Amino acid sequence: MDMSQYRELFISESREHLNSINELIVALEKDAGDRETIDSLFRIAHSIKGMAASMEYADIAELAHKLEDLMDRVRKGALPFDGGAADLLLEGTDLLEAMIADVEQDAPASRDIRGLVQRLINYPPPSTEIPSIKTHKTEQPPPVQPVPLNASGKDEGRQAGSDASQTVRVKTDVLDQLINLTGELITNKYRIMTINSQLGSGSLDEACVELSKLLRGLHDEVMKVRLIPFAAITDRFPRLIRDLAKKSGKEIVFEVEGREIELDRGILEELSDPLIHILRNAVDHGVETTEERLAAGKSSRGKIRLAARREKEQVVITVEDDGRGMDPAKLIASAIEKGVIKQEEGWLLSHREALMLTCVPGFSTAKEVTEISGRGVGMDAVKSAIKALGGNILIDSTLGQGSRITLKLPLTISIIQALVVNCAHLKVAVPVVNIIRTLELKRGLITTEGKHKVFYMGEEAIPLVSLNRIFGLPLSHLTGEAIPVFVSEVKGRKVGLVVDRFIGQQEFFVKPLGRPLVKLKGLTGGAILGNGEVVFILDVANLM
Repeated sequence: MDMSQYRELFISESREHLNSINELIVALEKDAGDRETIDSLFRIAHSIKGMAASMEYADIAELAHKLEDLMDRVRKGALPFDGGAADLLLEGTDLLEAMIADVEQDAPASRDIRGLVQRLINYPPPSTEIPSIKTHKTEQPPPVQPVPLNASGKDEGRQAGSDASQTVRVKTDVLDQLINLTGELITNKYRIMTINSQLGSGSLDEACVELSKLLRGLHDEVMKVRLIPFAAITDRFPRLIRDLAKKSGKEIVFEVEGREIELDRGILEELSDPLIHILRNAVDHGVETTEERLAAGKSSRGKIRLAARREKEQVVITVEDDGRGMDPAKLIASAIEKGVIKQEEGWLLSHREALMLTCVPGFSTAKEVTEISGRGVGMDAVKSAIKALGGNILIDSTLGQGSRITLKLPLTISIIQALVVNCAHLKVAVPVVNIIRTLELKRGLITTEGKHKVFYMGEEAIPLVSLNRIFGLPLSHLTGEAIPVFVSEVKGRKVGLVVDRFIGQQEFFVKPLGRPLVKLKGLTGGAILGNGEVVFILDVANLM
Protein backbone atom coordinates (compact mmCIF):
# COMPACT_ATOMS: atom_id res chain seq x y z
CA MET A 1 0.00 0.00 0.00
CA ASP A 2 1.29 3.44 -0.95
CA MET A 3 1.55 5.47 2.29
CA SER A 4 3.17 8.56 0.75
CA GLN A 5 -0.19 10.34 0.67
CA TYR A 6 -0.14 10.33 4.49
CA ARG A 7 3.39 11.75 4.79
CA GLU A 8 2.35 15.35 5.55
CA LEU A 9 -0.18 14.14 8.12
CA PHE A 10 2.51 12.01 9.78
CA ILE A 11 4.95 14.94 9.91
CA SER A 12 2.46 17.41 11.43
CA GLU A 13 1.05 14.94 13.97
CA SER A 14 4.50 13.72 15.00
CA ARG A 15 5.66 17.27 15.62
CA GLU A 16 2.60 17.97 17.74
CA HIS A 17 3.35 14.80 19.71
CA LEU A 18 6.98 15.85 20.24
CA ASN A 19 5.92 19.29 21.48
CA SER A 20 3.63 17.54 23.97
CA ILE A 21 6.48 15.26 25.09
CA ASN A 22 8.75 18.26 25.78
CA GLU A 23 6.04 19.95 27.81
CA LEU A 24 5.19 16.80 29.80
CA ILE A 25 8.84 16.04 30.61
CA VAL A 26 9.35 19.53 32.04
CA ALA A 27 6.13 19.15 34.05
CA LEU A 28 7.22 15.73 35.32
CA GLU A 29 10.54 17.14 36.55
CA LYS A 30 8.51 19.30 38.94
CA ASP A 31 6.39 16.37 40.14
CA ALA A 32 8.13 13.07 39.32
CA GLY A 33 5.39 10.97 40.91
CA ASP A 34 2.44 12.23 38.86
CA ARG A 35 0.95 9.08 37.35
CA GLU A 36 -1.28 10.87 34.88
CA THR A 37 1.68 12.70 33.28
CA ILE A 38 3.74 9.50 33.20
CA ASP A 39 0.90 7.65 31.45
CA SER A 40 0.52 10.49 28.94
CA LEU A 41 4.22 10.36 28.07
CA PHE A 42 4.03 6.60 27.57
CA ARG A 43 0.96 6.90 25.33
CA ILE A 44 2.50 9.61 23.13
CA ALA A 45 5.73 7.63 22.62
CA HIS A 46 3.56 4.62 21.74
CA SER A 47 1.60 6.71 19.22
CA ILE A 48 4.75 7.97 17.46
CA LYS A 49 6.07 4.40 17.28
CA GLY A 50 2.80 3.15 15.77
CA MET A 51 2.58 5.95 13.19
CA ALA A 52 6.24 5.56 12.14
CA ALA A 53 5.89 1.78 11.84
CA SER A 54 2.80 2.12 9.64
CA MET A 55 4.71 4.58 7.43
CA GLU A 56 7.69 2.15 7.34
CA TYR A 57 10.11 4.65 8.91
CA ALA A 58 12.02 1.93 10.74
CA ASP A 59 14.61 4.07 12.58
CA ILE A 60 11.99 6.50 13.87
CA ALA A 61 9.83 3.60 15.04
CA GLU A 62 12.83 1.96 16.73
CA LEU A 63 13.88 5.09 18.63
CA ALA A 64 10.29 5.87 19.67
CA HIS A 65 9.96 2.26 20.84
CA LYS A 66 12.98 2.62 23.13
CA LEU A 67 11.59 5.89 24.55
CA GLU A 68 8.34 4.05 25.15
CA ASP A 69 10.20 1.21 26.90
CA LEU A 70 11.98 3.63 29.23
CA MET A 71 8.68 5.28 30.13
CA ASP A 72 7.12 1.86 30.61
CA ARG A 73 9.77 1.07 33.24
CA VAL A 74 8.97 4.37 34.96
CA ARG A 75 5.26 3.61 34.70
CA LYS A 76 5.67 0.21 36.33
CA GLY A 77 7.81 1.62 39.15
CA ALA A 78 10.99 -0.17 38.04
CA LEU A 79 12.77 3.11 37.32
CA PRO A 80 12.51 6.52 39.00
CA PHE A 81 11.97 9.59 36.82
CA ASP A 82 15.00 11.74 37.59
CA GLY A 83 17.12 14.34 35.85
CA GLY A 84 19.09 11.68 33.98
CA ALA A 85 15.94 10.09 32.57
CA ALA A 86 14.60 13.53 31.60
CA ASP A 87 17.83 14.44 29.78
CA LEU A 88 17.81 11.11 27.94
CA LEU A 89 14.18 11.49 26.86
CA LEU A 90 14.73 15.07 25.69
CA GLU A 91 17.78 13.96 23.72
CA GLY A 92 15.57 11.35 22.12
CA THR A 93 12.88 13.88 21.15
CA ASP A 94 15.55 16.16 19.64
CA LEU A 95 16.84 13.29 17.50
CA LEU A 96 13.29 12.31 16.49
CA GLU A 97 12.63 15.91 15.50
CA ALA A 98 15.74 15.92 13.29
CA MET A 99 14.71 12.61 11.71
CA ILE A 100 11.21 13.93 10.96
CA ALA A 101 12.80 17.03 9.37
CA ASP A 102 14.76 14.63 7.14
CA VAL A 103 11.50 12.94 6.12
CA GLU A 104 10.00 16.34 5.29
CA GLN A 105 12.99 17.21 3.07
CA ASP A 106 13.08 13.74 1.43
CA ALA A 107 16.59 13.25 2.79
CA PRO A 108 17.86 9.66 3.12
CA ALA A 109 17.67 8.07 6.57
CA SER A 110 21.28 8.59 7.70
CA ARG A 111 20.97 9.42 11.41
CA ASP A 112 22.88 7.09 13.70
CA ILE A 113 20.52 6.12 16.53
CA ARG A 114 22.49 3.13 17.85
CA GLY A 115 24.36 4.97 20.59
CA LEU A 116 21.24 6.63 22.01
CA VAL A 117 19.20 3.42 21.70
CA GLN A 118 21.83 1.54 23.68
CA ARG A 119 21.89 4.22 26.39
CA LEU A 120 18.10 4.07 26.64
CA ILE A 121 18.21 0.30 27.02
CA ASN A 122 21.00 0.32 29.60
CA TYR A 123 19.92 3.37 31.56
CA PRO A 124 20.49 2.16 35.17
CA PRO A 125 18.29 3.09 38.12
CA PRO A 126 20.15 5.11 40.79
CA SER A 127 20.95 3.57 44.13
CA THR A 128 18.54 5.95 45.86
CA GLU A 129 15.10 4.83 46.89
CA ILE A 130 12.52 4.84 44.08
CA PRO A 131 9.85 7.45 44.78
CA SER A 132 6.27 6.31 44.95
CA ILE A 133 3.94 7.18 42.11
CA LYS A 134 0.66 8.97 42.77
CA THR A 135 -1.96 6.75 41.18
CA HIS A 136 -5.23 8.26 40.05
CA LYS A 137 -6.59 4.88 38.92
CA THR A 138 -5.84 1.43 40.30
CA GLU A 139 -5.81 -0.37 36.97
CA GLN A 140 -3.05 -0.09 34.37
CA PRO A 141 -4.11 1.96 31.33
CA PRO A 142 -4.33 -0.13 28.16
CA PRO A 143 -2.04 0.62 25.22
CA VAL A 144 -3.45 3.43 23.12
CA GLN A 145 -3.49 3.27 19.32
CA PRO A 146 -2.34 6.31 17.32
CA VAL A 147 -5.09 8.87 16.84
CA PRO A 148 -5.23 12.10 14.84
CA LEU A 149 -4.69 15.43 16.49
CA ASN A 150 -6.70 18.57 15.93
CA ALA A 151 -5.22 22.03 15.29
CA SER A 152 -4.78 22.76 18.99
CA GLY A 153 -2.70 19.63 19.57
CA LYS A 154 -5.36 17.94 21.71
CA ASP A 155 -5.92 14.21 21.56
CA GLU A 156 -9.10 13.71 19.57
CA GLY A 157 -9.28 10.07 20.57
CA ARG A 158 -10.60 11.20 23.96
CA GLN A 159 -13.49 13.07 22.34
CA ALA A 160 -16.75 11.62 21.24
CA GLY A 161 -16.54 9.85 17.91
CA SER A 162 -19.03 12.22 16.31
CA ASP A 163 -16.86 15.25 17.23
CA ALA A 164 -13.69 13.63 15.89
CA SER A 165 -15.36 12.73 12.59
CA GLN A 166 -16.27 16.40 12.06
CA THR A 167 -12.66 17.60 12.34
CA VAL A 168 -10.60 17.92 9.14
CA ARG A 169 -7.14 19.24 8.32
CA VAL A 170 -6.81 22.06 5.82
CA LYS A 171 -3.58 23.25 4.21
CA THR A 172 -2.51 26.70 5.36
CA ASP A 173 -2.27 28.06 1.81
CA VAL A 174 -5.98 27.27 1.37
CA LEU A 175 -6.75 29.35 4.48
CA ASP A 176 -4.58 32.18 3.12
CA GLN A 177 -6.49 32.09 -0.14
CA LEU A 178 -9.81 32.18 1.73
CA ILE A 179 -8.84 35.31 3.67
CA ASN A 180 -7.56 36.96 0.47
CA LEU A 181 -10.83 36.28 -1.35
CA THR A 182 -12.82 37.56 1.62
CA GLY A 183 -10.74 40.73 1.67
CA GLU A 184 -11.29 41.31 -2.06
CA LEU A 185 -15.05 40.82 -1.56
CA ILE A 186 -15.04 43.45 1.20
CA THR A 187 -13.20 45.88 -1.09
CA ASN A 188 -15.78 45.25 -3.85
CA LYS A 189 -18.61 45.70 -1.34
CA TYR A 190 -17.51 49.30 -0.78
CA ARG A 191 -17.22 49.77 -4.53
CA ILE A 192 -20.84 48.67 -4.96
CA MET A 193 -21.92 50.91 -2.09
CA THR A 194 -20.18 53.88 -3.75
CA ILE A 195 -21.98 53.19 -7.04
CA ASN A 196 -25.28 52.87 -5.16
CA SER A 197 -24.78 56.26 -3.50
CA GLN A 198 -24.51 57.75 -7.00
CA LEU A 199 -27.56 55.89 -8.38
CA GLY A 200 -29.79 56.29 -5.34
CA SER A 201 -31.59 52.96 -5.91
CA GLY A 202 -33.69 51.77 -2.97
CA SER A 203 -33.58 48.13 -4.10
CA LEU A 204 -29.81 48.22 -4.52
CA ASP A 205 -29.53 49.86 -1.12
CA GLU A 206 -31.35 46.93 0.51
CA ALA A 207 -29.12 44.48 -1.37
CA CYS A 208 -26.01 46.33 -0.13
CA VAL A 209 -27.20 46.08 3.47
CA GLU A 210 -27.80 42.33 3.07
CA LEU A 211 -24.43 41.91 1.34
CA SER A 212 -22.71 43.66 4.25
CA LYS A 213 -24.30 41.26 6.73
CA LEU A 214 -23.31 38.21 4.70
CA LEU A 215 -19.73 39.40 4.26
CA ARG A 216 -19.45 40.16 7.97
CA GLY A 217 -20.57 36.58 8.68
CA LEU A 218 -18.14 35.18 6.10
CA HIS A 219 -15.28 37.22 7.54
CA ASP A 220 -16.05 36.07 11.09
CA GLU A 221 -16.17 32.39 10.06
CA VAL A 222 -12.96 32.60 8.00
CA MET A 223 -11.22 34.27 10.93
CA LYS A 224 -12.39 31.52 13.29
CA VAL A 225 -10.72 28.97 11.03
CA ARG A 226 -7.48 30.98 10.95
CA LEU A 227 -7.39 31.56 14.69
CA ILE A 228 -4.98 29.33 16.60
CA PRO A 229 -4.57 29.07 20.40
CA PHE A 230 -1.55 30.81 21.91
CA ALA A 231 -0.57 27.35 23.17
CA ALA A 232 0.49 26.46 19.61
CA ILE A 233 3.77 28.33 20.18
CA THR A 234 4.00 28.37 24.00
CA ASP A 235 4.05 24.58 24.42
CA ARG A 236 7.71 24.51 23.41
CA PHE A 237 8.76 27.27 25.83
CA PRO A 238 8.92 25.24 29.08
CA ARG A 239 11.56 23.03 27.43
CA LEU A 240 13.40 26.14 26.20
CA ILE A 241 13.48 27.73 29.67
CA ARG A 242 14.54 24.44 31.24
CA ASP A 243 17.51 24.08 28.88
CA LEU A 244 18.56 27.74 29.18
CA ALA A 245 18.34 27.64 32.98
CA LYS A 246 20.43 24.49 33.07
CA LYS A 247 23.11 26.07 30.83
CA SER A 248 23.30 29.20 32.97
CA GLY A 249 23.19 27.30 36.28
CA LYS A 250 20.03 29.05 37.48
CA GLU A 251 16.85 27.80 39.08
CA ILE A 252 13.78 29.16 37.28
CA VAL A 253 10.06 28.55 37.61
CA PHE A 254 8.24 29.24 34.34
CA GLU A 255 4.51 29.97 34.16
CA VAL A 256 2.21 30.44 31.16
CA GLU A 257 -1.23 32.05 31.34
CA GLY A 258 -3.78 32.59 28.60
CA ARG A 259 -2.80 29.56 26.53
CA GLU A 260 -6.38 29.44 25.22
CA ILE A 261 -6.26 32.98 23.79
CA GLU A 262 -6.58 32.77 20.00
CA LEU A 263 -4.61 34.78 17.43
CA ASP A 264 -4.41 34.83 13.67
CA ARG A 265 -2.10 32.13 12.34
CA GLY A 266 -0.06 34.72 10.41
CA ILE A 267 0.64 36.66 13.61
CA LEU A 268 1.50 33.57 15.66
CA GLU A 269 4.01 32.38 13.07
CA GLU A 270 5.89 35.69 13.28
CA LEU A 271 5.56 35.97 17.07
CA SER A 272 7.55 32.89 18.04
CA ASP A 273 11.06 34.28 17.41
CA PRO A 274 10.46 37.62 19.21
CA LEU A 275 9.15 35.79 22.28
CA ILE A 276 12.16 33.47 22.27
CA HIS A 277 14.45 36.54 22.19
CA ILE A 278 12.61 38.05 25.16
CA LEU A 279 12.65 34.81 27.16
CA ARG A 280 16.37 34.31 26.48
CA ASN A 281 17.08 37.81 27.78
CA ALA A 282 14.94 37.16 30.86
CA VAL A 283 16.98 34.05 31.68
CA ASP A 284 20.41 35.53 30.88
CA HIS A 285 20.09 39.18 31.93
CA GLY A 286 16.98 39.24 34.10
CA VAL A 287 17.02 36.39 36.62
CA GLU A 288 20.02 36.34 38.97
CA THR A 289 22.06 33.32 40.00
CA THR A 290 20.96 31.42 43.12
CA GLU A 291 23.75 33.04 45.18
CA GLU A 292 22.83 36.56 44.02
CA ARG A 293 19.16 36.01 44.78
CA LEU A 294 19.83 34.70 48.27
CA ALA A 295 22.18 37.63 48.97
CA ALA A 296 19.40 40.01 47.87
CA GLY A 297 16.91 38.36 50.22
CA LYS A 298 14.97 36.64 47.43
CA SER A 299 13.94 33.01 47.04
CA SER A 300 16.57 30.82 45.39
CA ARG A 301 14.35 30.13 42.39
CA GLY A 302 13.67 32.90 39.91
CA LYS A 303 10.30 33.30 38.25
CA ILE A 304 9.39 34.08 34.63
CA ARG A 305 5.75 34.54 33.67
CA LEU A 306 4.36 34.64 30.13
CA ALA A 307 0.73 35.80 29.90
CA ALA A 308 -1.73 36.63 27.12
CA ARG A 309 -5.10 38.37 27.37
CA ARG A 310 -7.67 39.97 25.09
CA GLU A 311 -8.33 43.71 25.16
CA LYS A 312 -11.07 44.66 22.69
CA GLU A 313 -9.57 44.08 19.22
CA GLN A 314 -6.06 43.50 20.57
CA VAL A 315 -4.08 40.75 22.24
CA VAL A 316 -1.74 41.88 25.00
CA ILE A 317 1.22 39.60 25.76
CA THR A 318 3.48 40.21 28.75
CA VAL A 319 6.75 38.60 29.81
CA GLU A 320 7.65 39.31 33.45
CA ASP A 321 10.58 38.25 35.60
CA ASP A 322 11.41 38.89 39.25
CA GLY A 323 15.11 39.40 38.55
CA ARG A 324 17.59 42.22 38.91
CA GLY A 325 15.70 44.76 36.79
CA MET A 326 17.31 47.48 34.66
CA ASP A 327 18.97 50.72 35.75
CA PRO A 328 17.94 53.60 33.42
CA ALA A 329 21.03 55.62 34.40
CA LYS A 330 23.36 52.78 33.35
CA LEU A 331 21.45 52.32 30.10
CA ILE A 332 21.82 56.03 29.27
CA ALA A 333 25.53 56.01 30.18
CA SER A 334 26.12 52.94 28.00
CA ALA A 335 24.20 54.51 25.09
CA ILE A 336 26.28 57.70 25.34
CA GLU A 337 29.51 55.69 25.53
CA LYS A 338 28.58 53.70 22.41
CA GLY A 339 27.59 56.87 20.54
CA VAL A 340 23.94 55.83 20.27
CA ILE A 341 22.79 59.18 21.72
CA LYS A 342 24.43 62.47 22.65
CA GLN A 343 24.98 63.39 26.29
CA GLU A 344 22.48 66.27 26.20
CA GLU A 345 19.87 63.90 24.72
CA GLY A 346 20.43 61.44 27.56
CA TRP A 347 19.57 64.08 30.15
CA LEU A 348 16.14 64.59 28.57
CA LEU A 349 15.12 60.92 28.43
CA SER A 350 12.29 59.76 30.67
CA HIS A 351 12.46 56.49 32.63
CA ARG A 352 10.51 54.58 29.96
CA GLU A 353 12.46 56.13 27.06
CA ALA A 354 15.73 55.08 28.72
CA LEU A 355 14.46 51.49 28.93
CA MET A 356 13.53 51.59 25.23
CA LEU A 357 17.23 52.16 24.45
CA THR A 358 17.57 48.37 24.71
CA CYS A 359 15.73 48.19 21.37
CA VAL A 360 18.32 50.33 19.53
CA PRO A 361 20.33 48.27 16.98
CA GLY A 362 23.62 47.07 18.42
CA PHE A 363 22.86 48.28 21.93
CA SER A 364 23.81 45.83 24.68
CA THR A 365 24.98 46.17 28.27
CA ALA A 366 26.22 42.59 28.43
CA LYS A 367 29.86 42.40 29.56
CA GLU A 368 30.46 39.31 27.49
CA VAL A 369 28.79 37.36 24.70
CA THR A 370 27.27 34.08 25.89
CA GLU A 371 25.56 31.19 24.15
CA ILE A 372 22.25 32.73 25.21
CA SER A 373 22.57 36.45 24.45
CA GLY A 374 24.78 39.54 24.56
CA ARG A 375 25.25 40.33 20.88
CA GLY A 376 23.00 43.39 20.89
CA VAL A 377 20.58 42.04 18.26
CA GLY A 378 17.77 40.53 20.33
CA MET A 379 15.53 43.42 21.34
CA ASP A 380 16.13 45.26 18.07
CA ALA A 381 14.87 42.19 16.22
CA VAL A 382 11.89 41.99 18.59
CA LYS A 383 10.90 45.60 18.00
CA SER A 384 11.19 45.28 14.21
CA ALA A 385 9.09 42.10 14.16
CA ILE A 386 6.36 43.54 16.38
CA LYS A 387 6.20 46.76 14.33
CA ALA A 388 5.87 44.70 11.14
CA LEU A 389 2.82 43.01 12.67
CA GLY A 390 1.20 46.37 13.38
CA GLY A 391 1.89 46.03 17.09
CA ASN A 392 3.67 47.98 19.79
CA ILE A 393 6.21 47.16 22.50
CA LEU A 394 6.54 48.69 25.96
CA ILE A 395 9.22 48.03 28.60
CA ASP A 396 8.85 48.57 32.35
CA SER A 397 11.47 47.73 34.95
CA THR A 398 12.21 48.34 38.61
CA LEU A 399 15.79 47.96 39.77
CA GLY A 400 16.13 44.95 42.05
CA GLN A 401 12.55 43.79 41.48
CA GLY A 402 12.34 42.70 37.85
CA SER A 403 11.20 43.69 34.38
CA ARG A 404 8.03 43.47 32.31
CA ILE A 405 7.87 43.60 28.51
CA THR A 406 4.43 44.17 26.99
CA LEU A 407 3.52 43.41 23.37
CA LYS A 408 0.24 44.79 22.00
CA LEU A 409 -0.87 43.10 18.79
CA PRO A 410 -3.92 43.14 16.52
CA LEU A 411 -6.02 39.97 16.31
CA THR A 412 -5.48 39.88 12.55
CA ILE A 413 -3.31 41.77 10.08
CA SER A 414 -5.31 41.06 6.91
CA ILE A 415 -8.70 42.72 7.43
CA ILE A 416 -8.86 45.63 9.85
CA GLN A 417 -11.13 48.43 11.00
CA ALA A 418 -9.55 51.81 10.26
CA LEU A 419 -10.41 55.51 10.43
CA VAL A 420 -9.88 57.42 7.17
CA VAL A 421 -8.54 60.94 7.63
CA ASN A 422 -7.70 63.74 5.23
CA CYS A 423 -4.33 65.55 5.24
CA ALA A 424 -4.18 68.22 2.52
CA HIS A 425 -4.73 66.26 -0.73
CA LEU A 426 -3.81 62.91 0.85
CA LYS A 427 -6.13 60.35 2.44
CA VAL A 428 -4.67 57.88 4.95
CA ALA A 429 -6.19 55.21 7.19
CA VAL A 430 -5.38 54.78 10.88
CA PRO A 431 -6.06 51.33 12.44
CA VAL A 432 -8.71 51.69 15.13
CA VAL A 433 -6.61 49.62 17.55
CA ASN A 434 -3.98 52.40 17.48
CA ILE A 435 -6.46 55.13 18.38
CA ILE A 436 -7.05 55.90 22.04
CA ARG A 437 -9.55 58.67 21.39
CA THR A 438 -10.84 60.97 18.65
CA LEU A 439 -12.05 64.48 19.42
CA GLU A 440 -12.92 67.84 17.94
CA LEU A 441 -10.54 69.89 20.09
CA LYS A 442 -11.64 73.42 20.92
CA ARG A 443 -8.91 75.96 20.28
CA GLY A 444 -9.33 77.46 23.75
CA LEU A 445 -8.11 74.18 25.31
CA ILE A 446 -4.74 74.37 23.51
CA THR A 447 -1.83 75.88 25.44
CA THR A 448 1.90 76.33 24.82
CA GLU A 449 4.56 74.63 26.96
CA GLY A 450 8.10 75.42 25.85
CA LYS A 451 8.15 74.97 22.08
CA HIS A 452 5.17 72.61 21.98
CA LYS A 453 1.43 73.00 21.67
CA VAL A 454 -0.35 70.78 24.21
CA PHE A 455 -3.81 70.10 25.58
CA TYR A 456 -4.81 68.31 28.76
CA MET A 457 -6.65 65.00 28.83
CA GLY A 458 -7.51 64.67 32.50
CA GLU A 459 -4.32 65.72 34.26
CA GLU A 460 -2.00 64.53 31.48
CA ALA A 461 -0.46 67.03 29.05
CA ILE A 462 -0.76 65.68 25.49
CA PRO A 463 1.58 67.24 22.89
CA LEU A 464 0.01 68.14 19.54
CA VAL A 465 1.70 67.21 16.27
CA SER A 466 0.41 67.94 12.77
CA LEU A 467 0.17 64.87 10.53
CA ASN A 468 0.60 67.22 7.54
CA ARG A 469 3.96 68.37 8.94
CA ILE A 470 5.13 64.77 9.41
CA PHE A 471 4.29 63.98 5.77
CA GLY A 472 5.82 67.23 4.51
CA LEU A 473 2.44 68.40 3.19
CA PRO A 474 1.21 72.01 3.16
CA LEU A 475 -0.31 73.04 6.48
CA SER A 476 -4.03 73.68 6.17
CA HIS A 477 -5.57 76.76 7.69
CA LEU A 478 -8.36 75.15 9.69
CA THR A 479 -11.32 77.41 10.31
CA GLY A 480 -13.85 77.10 13.08
CA GLU A 481 -13.54 76.58 16.80
CA ALA A 482 -12.68 72.86 16.72
CA ILE A 483 -9.65 71.00 15.34
CA PRO A 484 -9.84 67.26 14.38
CA VAL A 485 -7.41 65.30 16.57
CA PHE A 486 -6.88 61.62 17.28
CA VAL A 487 -4.85 60.51 20.30
CA SER A 488 -2.40 57.61 19.90
CA GLU A 489 0.62 56.22 21.73
CA VAL A 490 4.14 56.61 20.39
CA LYS A 491 7.09 55.12 22.32
CA GLY A 492 5.06 54.94 25.52
CA ARG A 493 3.78 58.53 25.32
CA LYS A 494 0.34 59.76 24.29
CA VAL A 495 0.40 62.12 21.31
CA GLY A 496 -2.41 64.14 19.71
CA LEU A 497 -2.16 64.00 15.90
CA VAL A 498 -3.90 66.89 14.10
CA VAL A 499 -5.58 66.15 10.75
CA ASP A 500 -7.63 68.25 8.35
CA ARG A 501 -10.78 66.14 8.47
CA PHE A 502 -12.22 62.85 9.71
CA ILE A 503 -13.79 61.04 6.71
CA GLY A 504 -15.14 57.91 8.38
CA GLN A 505 -14.45 54.39 9.61
CA GLN A 506 -14.61 51.22 7.53
CA GLU A 507 -13.13 47.76 7.02
CA PHE A 508 -10.01 47.46 4.91
CA PHE A 509 -8.30 44.55 3.25
CA VAL A 510 -4.64 45.41 3.87
CA LYS A 511 -2.26 44.74 1.01
CA PRO A 512 1.54 44.73 1.45
CA LEU A 513 3.52 47.56 -0.11
CA GLY A 514 6.01 46.91 -2.86
CA ARG A 515 9.33 48.60 -3.46
CA PRO A 516 10.29 51.36 -2.89
CA LEU A 517 7.30 52.15 -0.62
CA VAL A 518 8.04 49.18 1.66
CA LYS A 519 11.15 51.05 2.88
CA LEU A 520 9.15 54.04 4.12
CA LYS A 521 8.76 54.24 7.89
CA GLY A 522 5.30 54.81 9.29
CA LEU A 523 3.41 52.81 6.63
CA THR A 524 2.20 49.26 7.23
CA GLY A 525 0.34 48.62 3.97
CA GLY A 526 -2.18 49.92 1.49
CA ALA A 527 -5.89 49.51 0.76
CA ILE A 528 -8.48 50.54 -1.83
CA LEU A 529 -11.54 52.69 -1.19
CA GLY A 530 -14.89 52.07 -2.80
CA ASN A 531 -14.20 54.68 -5.49
CA GLY A 532 -10.95 52.95 -6.45
CA GLU A 533 -8.74 55.42 -4.60
CA VAL A 534 -5.65 54.00 -2.89
CA VAL A 535 -5.03 54.85 0.77
CA PHE A 536 -2.01 54.06 2.92
CA ILE A 537 -2.40 52.33 6.29
CA LEU A 538 -0.38 54.16 8.95
CA ASP A 539 1.97 52.49 11.41
CA VAL A 540 1.42 55.17 14.04
CA ALA A 541 3.88 53.80 16.62
CA ASN A 542 6.71 53.97 14.06
CA LEU A 543 5.61 57.21 12.40
CA MET A 544 7.87 59.68 14.25
